[in-house]
Amino acid sequence: MDLRTVKEIARLKAQVGPLQRQFAERLNAAVAQAKSTAIAEFKDHFTKGGFTVVGEARRYAATYEGMQFFLEVGEKPGTLSFCEFSLVPPAMLNESKVTVRMIRKDPPLPGRPFVAEQTSLLRDAEKDLADARAALSVSAPEFCFIVVEEENAELPAVDATQENSPVFDTFGDFLVSVYPQ
Repeated sequence: MDLRTVKEIARLKAQVGPLQRQFAERLNAAVAQAKSTAIAEFKDHFTKGGFTVVGEARRYAATYEGMQFFLEVGEKPGTLSFCEFSLVPPAMLNESKVTVRMIRKDPPLPGRPFVAEQTSLLRDAEKDLADARAALSVSAPEFCFIVVEEENAELPAVDATQENSPVFDTFGDFLVSVYPQ
């Protein structure tokens, strides 16, 4: 490989890093906003239902006359899931907790398929730069919420996500479906 090609590969790779960091920052901000919105929807749903809601960070309680619903927010980052919400009903109701994972509405940009034959390092660097630019050119990711069957709650998101699992556009939509006003 000639030095000019080596320098070109280095130049392309130097451009990819900052773009990938920008995308990661955008994704992290979108995840934080979606989690914050889901928590606000929990508070709003139960407040409108006459409950008092308290809590912070990872655990919230909605209380009415000794009956408490808990919302537990867990970090379950993975390929598909960015966080997990567990809705724990009052023990008196004898209902199971419901686990909901926050996933991307649209799947991320497809990765490059594995090719067994040797590819050019220069083409790889050009492709990486094009992929990074493409990721930044699309709007910030949006999320939806998928109910995870209790027996699958401990599995990684890839294994636990089932085609027939209920999916909701917002966490508020999920709450209305399980505990309507």
